[in-house]
Amino acid sequence: MAEAPALKVPVLLLKTKSAPVDGYEEYFSTVDGGRHYEPVFVPVLEHRFKQDALDEVRQCIVDGGLVTGSIQRPATYGAIIFTSQRAVEAFSRIVEDIRSDSSLSIDELLPRTTPFYVVGPATARGLRALGLPCPILGEKSGNGEVLSALMLEHYNSLYRTGDAKPPLLFMVGEKRRDVIPRNLQSEDLPLERRCIVVELVIYETGEMQSFQPDFSALLKQYDARQVEHRWVVVFSPTGCKAMLETLDILDRGTGKLRSDAGPRKTLIATIGPTTRDYLKTEFNFLPDVCAEAPSPEGGPAVGTKRKADNTGSSPAKRGRKAGPKTQTTIEESIANGQEKESEKSGEKALDSKEPNKEPDNSDKGEDVNTKDTETENAKPEDAEAKDTEYVDKETKDMGTDKSHDKEAKHNDTGDKDTSGKGSDAIQESTEREKKMPSSILEKGLLYIFTRNRVGMEEAESVGDLQRTYFVLRPLPVGAKLGDGAIPDDKNNRLFALPKKTFPQSKQDRFMAFVEKAKTTIKDLKDNFFEGDEYETKTMGTRHTENVTPVGEGVYAIIRSEDKSTHLAYMLTIPSELGEVQKDLGLREKGSFIFSVKNPERGGPANARLPKGPEFPEDIIKEFRGLAWVEANPKYLDFANAQVLLIGEGLDGELGKAVEPTRTDEKHGKEAPKEEIEALEHEDELRVEHLNGDDSVFNDLKLSKEEYSKVPTTW
Repeated sequence: MAEAPALKVPVLLLKTKSAPVDGYEEYFSTVDGGRHYEPVFVPVLEHRFKQDALDEVRQCIVDGGLVTGSIQRPATYGAIIFTSQRAVEAFSRIVEDIRSDSSLSIDELLPRTTPFYVVGPATARGLRALGLPCPILGEKSGNGEVLSALMLEHYNSLYRTGDAKPPLLFMVGEKRRDVIPRNLQSEDLPLERRCIVVELVIYETGEMQSFQPDFSALLKQYDARQVEHRWVVVFSPTGCKAMLETLDILDRGTGKLRSDAGPRKTLIATIGPTTRDYLKTEFNFLPDVCAEAPSPEGGPAVGTKRKADNTGSSPAKRGRKAGPKTQTTIEESIANGQEKESEKSGEKALDSKEPNKEPDNSDKGEDVNTKDTETENAKPEDAEAKDTEYVDKETKDMGTDKSHDKEAKHNDTGDKDTSGKGSDAIQESTEREKKMPSSILEKGLLYIFTRNRVGMEEAESVGDLQRTYFVLRPLPVGAKLGDGAIPDDKNNRLFALPKKTFPQSKQDRFMAFVEKAKTTIKDLKDNFFEGDEYETKTMGTRHTENVTPVGEGVYAIIRSEDKSTHLAYMLTIPSELGEVQKDLGLREKGSFIFSVKNPERGGPANARLPKGPEFPEDIIKEFRGLAWVEANPKYLDFANAQVLLIGEGLDGELGKAVEPTRTDEKHGKEAPKEEIEALEHEDELRVEHLNGDDSVFNDLKLSKEEYSKVPTTW
């Protein structure tokens, strides 16, 4: 007789099921072949669409209200603005309803002449999935301020001066900011440039009244089925009190955990430390498991100060072995028969499949060029007028520490150690130096960081970032990487990338500047990486978060046959790139045209630094009066030097940056591509021998207690 199947462990997810696919359901339904867990959704919050508002939008579309008409029959609205996923979901319902009517043509009712303005990639993806001919603009805007500027430029360009412009329809929730309507209708604008914005509230958010009875009914069902264990996954403080009251573990008088509360069949997991701390503070209750952050691996999200896993490392790309795993998951908890509250819940993690929150307005991207007329051959000078207000503070000169003394030692292979006392991380190879292509002007290690906006503890998209930074850490041209952490020499350069994303197309031309040059990692750690608190007259105490490392790899500055310079890179960390890296415009490998600006040539006021680089006279002469010159590494050793990155190697390609020059081919030198791939392979082995994706902390001597682990999801 066949053995009866074992009962699955219920996993009660206190959230609304995401559509069309929910990552948590997908994970728990497929892990271990779907044999062990039964995911069940118990909604706590509900987003209620206002049917009268949806009907109003539908009728407007059906009546041709978004079709640009004649002077006698103007359109009701000339464009639609989307800044939340809920708005996209509501609009999707309207579109599908119209499509169900065979007498209507949605492509005629929403034509190519009706632009959709969005604030980030998620809203853009949702609208793009509808397959409408309407152009989708602003995918990289990232916030209302930038999107407003884009709309003013683009929408006004659709109409001749003096022509009446139809209003823009803004589909919103009951709680929203007024940045976009305020900016587009500002009295500071000339009357002919103002754009009327009509806000229509199409959804509202409230607590699900049926949560507690639904939750209680499920527990009774499991008791009747004699289910030994069940898990509850909590995503936010909302509903926590009702959950604990239903479990009958709170003292009715104090509202705290009962002193006589014994072992429970129902185990509690929080998706992050915020909810865990809320349970502890409000109810003196510690959950059984706490994810370090709302990510598939349970690692911290961007901008959070969470305790990182001290020993775990991500699975390797190209066969790198995963390090030991110390985080406690739901599977491990059940397997180990854990039934009591953990005193170390902060050190445990719940393996999950998607982020903690489902924010109403979390879809934020980054700036985008608004003109469609730019060509791939546009000159660097064109970028000055397109780079929008990125100078928001004066660059500060900070002190630096002395570099380590270098102590050479020879070995049997002809390689010598130049890395410092007791380190084999950097070795100079005479054979490597002979093969080195002359077109490589510099090579080294690359680190990429982000910093959240002031007061923003958790970033949920690029729009929540204040700025992106990258550090170039040069190595000797003939050096190869061995084992160990890189010594802290005084040769590092910190670059600020105000647009927050790297160029993602050949039309993207983004300015950056050297914030600190010829500095040590220790100086960066002491004077830049760490967050800060400061007092303001109007806002009181303001707090900036620590930077968050989001990538590590190798780079090379290469001069190509046409005398242009390029910044080529290959990422080693994270071992598997996620949405964070992709939203920042990063790939496993890529390249940019890389130029330096002549400080004596002018530019728009909003693209100037308060103080320029203090280039000596001999360097100024090398510019020969040109606005832009090749990125000679020595030019990058001056604070406030401005550089330009133009998208080039896209979709994981290094582009022509790594093609060999005729001179190098003639002299039997390796191609730049071979050198950068060899360097990345050495870095990959070094990372594996250190501590996987955590080696960025080893190299930079950052405490994992204070800095977020490299995130891959928001």
